[in-house]
Amino acid sequence: MPEDNIYVVVGNSCDTGKYWYRIFSESKDFGLKVYCVNSAVNDVSGERIYPDLQSLPEKGNVLILVTRPEVSANFVDEAIKLGYKEIWFQPGTYNEAAAAKALHNGIVVHEECFMVANNIW
Repeated sequence: MPEDNIYVVVGNSCDTGKYWYRIFSESKDFGLKVYCVNSAVNDVSGERIYPDLQSLPEKGNVLILVTRPEVSANFVDEAIKLGYKEIWFQPGTYNEAAAAKALHNGIVVHEECFMVANNIW
C-alpha cells in the first residue's frame, strides 16, 4: 500500500456496527489516510462523513465499496470520472458490469476484502 494513497470507504447504512464503519475507522487506526462517503450519515464520533466523492476535501485514488451491488455501480461511474486508480469490491458488493467498466477505463479492480488482503485484519 503506497503511503501517498488516499482511501475512500463508501457505505450506505447509518448503522456504525456494519462493516463500512469498521473498515473506515480501523483503516484510520492503521495509519491510512482515509475518508468516508455515506449519504445516510453526516458525522460519526466526530468524524465528518461526506455525501459523495466530489464532496471530499481532497481527491481520493483508492475506492473501497461496502455497498449493495446496484449502488456500487453508481460509485464506479463517479470514480471513473474522478480518475481513481483502484477499486475494492468488498464481499457482497461486486457488480460485474461496473467492474468491467472500471477495468475498461484502466482502473485496477479487486473482488476481495481490502482489510484481509492488506493484513489489517
